[in-house]
Amino acid sequence: MLRLGAVLRVWLLFPLLLAANGFVRAEQADTLEIGVLPNLSSRILLSQYQPMREYLERVLKRPVQVSTAPDWQSFYTRARKGEYAVTITAAHLARLHQLESGHVPLVLFTPGIKALLVVDKDKPISKISDLRGTTLALSNPKSLVTLQGIQWLADQGLRRGENYRTLNTPTDDSVGNLVLNGDCVAALISGGEFKAIPDALRQRLQIFQQIAEVPGFIALASPGLPATEAARIRRALLDFKSTPEESSRFFTATGFQGFVDATDVQMKPLDIYLRETRRIVSE
Repeated sequence: MLRLGAVLRVWLLFPLLLAANGFVRAEQADTLEIGVLPNLSSRILLSQYQPMREYLERVLKRPVQVSTAPDWQSFYTRARKGEYAVTITAAHLARLHQLESGHVPLVLFTPGIKALLVVDKDKPISKISDLRGTTLALSNPKSLVTLQGIQWLADQGLRRGENYRTLNTPTDDSVGNLVLNGDCVAALISGGEFKAIPDALRQRLQIFQQIAEVPGFIALASPGLPATEAARIRRALLDFKSTPEESSRFFTATGFQGFVDATDVQMKPLDIYLRETRRIVSE
């Protein structure tokens, strides 16, 4: 049997153990989680966003965690449920989150994102109609680059499924391999995705044409985040460029150059994509 003194010591320690456990949970709960759209592999994304994470931790004086998801659909679902305090996503998805989930736009990443048609240097095409009867590689079929690019091709008289086929690929380097191996004549990708292709592959590819430029990513606050905290995060992001040691690493890696306030001026024009965006997120 335990002696009376031992029992008393256990009872005295018990509240301390509970308090310590509560402190750990509170500390974990205080972590600001930023969800980033998985347009690239998680390895590349976490590396790219590391300078921003370090900066926000220092400025906001709280732990910051950068997270992503296995694919666009699961990321969209998690963001819609408010699982991320801050969501960084494509502009058309950001508008949908704003209207349907109550997310609050914070900043727009600038400049816009280039939509590129990329081909094999050794097997170039001479005109856009050369895509007729061929297969086009897509790295992110739900992206705004893909939506705009498919529409641009239709305007040129090339309709998906009728005049050409598409092949989806999930990783950064496989889209280049599909073109270089002859499985696809060209790939429709963003400037950032092209930059993320390993050097050895990218040097064997060439940009046939920039066919569009779409709005950059948008950072949004979860509807559950207090307005004062959302305002602090917005201010911190807008001031990010004033810390060149960290911001230059981020902007060099991502291809973006800065942030501006995401206001109705930036958000309302995205309504033209709402119908198609609702379709692709329901698939």
